[in-house]
Order: sequence, then C-alpha cells, then structure tokens
Amino acid sequence: MEQTVKCRNCGSENRAGQQFCGACGSKLAAEAEPAQVSCPSCGAQNLAGQQFCGTCGSKLAVQARQIASDAAQQPTARIVGTAAPRQPIEVKPTWGLAWGLWWRMLLLGLLVGGALYLIVLVVMLALGFQLPQI
Repeated sequence: MEQTVKCRNCGSENRAGQQFCGACGSKLAAEAEPAQVSCPSCGAQNLAGQQFCGTCGSKLAVQARQIASDAAQQPTARIVGTAAPRQPIEVKPTWGLAWGLWWRMLLLGLLVGGALYLIVLVVMLALGFQLPQI
C-alpha cells in the first residue's frame, strides 16, 4: 500500500513526497520530527505531548507543551495567484483642450481690458477732464 499524506486545507489524500495538494494546490506539510521539550529538572529531551519527564518523572512546563502543540496546528498559507504588474498610463494633451483655453484667455483679456478702460474713463470724467472732440 502506498503512503499518503492528508492535506490540512481540504482534507484530500495525496501521495507521500508531493509538495502541493492535488485538489486545492496548498502546500503540504512536510513530515517533521516530533517537537521536543527539555525537562526543567534534569534537562532530558521529551516529546512535546508528554506531561512528565521520562527520565526523572518531574512535571514538564505547560507553556512549552502549549507552544509546541500550537505550532503543529498552524495551517499552511495558500497561494491564490500572482497579480500582473501595472502598466503606466500615458496622458497626452488634446488640441481641443488647448484651443478652448486659448479662446477663454482671449475673451477674459478683452473683458478685463474693456472694464479697465471704462473705469479710467469714468474717473477722468468725474475729475473734470474733457474728452477730445474728433
């Protein structure tokens, strides 16, 4: 019988030695050695799931067992896809915009110039200047 590895993401069976799941594409967990915890009393190495030291019989630290079990239960990251690089957008001026601005500036100049002429004319008449007769 061929050895299989169960996917943590979708639960499907895969052949041993594959790196990615054939059903969902997530990375399969490599068979790792069991986590080991050192005994605080004698320093002997024990498996992470044990509660007592196999050498001296003292109680193992709860925090060390919890960290090791949490690390074993972490799901693997799933790569969905890669984004295509964005292309820069080139902005080109159009003649329509430039032509419209040219006419607007001309009209504005004529209006401002005409208004200034009228203001000067009114001030001169108010001060008593005579307009030349043509």
